Amino acid sequence: MFGLQFPVASGRCTRGAFMTLLKVKENFLEELGCDFILVIDTEGLKAPELASLEDSYEHDNELATLVVGLSDVTIINMAMENTSEMKDILQIVVHAFLRMKDIGKKPSCQFVHQNVSDVSAHEKNMRHRKTFLEQLDEMTKVAANMEKKSGITCFSDVMNYDPEEHNWYIPGLWQGDPPMAPVN
Repeated sequence: MFGLQFPVASGRCTRGAFMTLLKVKENFLEELGCDFILVIDTEGLKAPELASLEDSYEHDNELATLVVGLSDVTIINMAMENTSEMKDILQIVVHAFLRMKDIGKKPSCQFVHQNVSDVSAHEKNMRHRKTFLEQLDEMTKVAANMEKKSGITCFSDVMNYDPEEHNWYIPGLWQGDPPMAPVN
């Protein structure tokens, strides 16, 4: 997204957290209102190679809290099809947002849904956004219960969230099946 090449483990996955400072080009200074952007890239939550560790859930919570705490905008990459895995990740992220709410910080959150077959199918994506918001609300209730926070019943209690503005759909990178498939 930012043209950066962070080190990866196993040839494709980030391990740990990497940060770099990017200087904002002159023509964007006024629009963005800053001289630099700090880009933080982390390993994915619920990483299979860490699942066997007994404190992997706590590790994910700490990682999510660190990144959300340092960020003005958090981009959550939703590339998986597995709904239960997605719910686990959403719950971890909601925990981090609840902690930010406690300290008075309200970061922005953008959800990027990858490998969507038809990004222009507005009605289908509208249904998906509604279902996604229901899942966010459900995960918010669970996380609020675990954090012992009363009065929080939906995701919008934690942050300003607009399903139309904060969800992005990106088609698959490949046409057909990799590794021999051409780029879309």
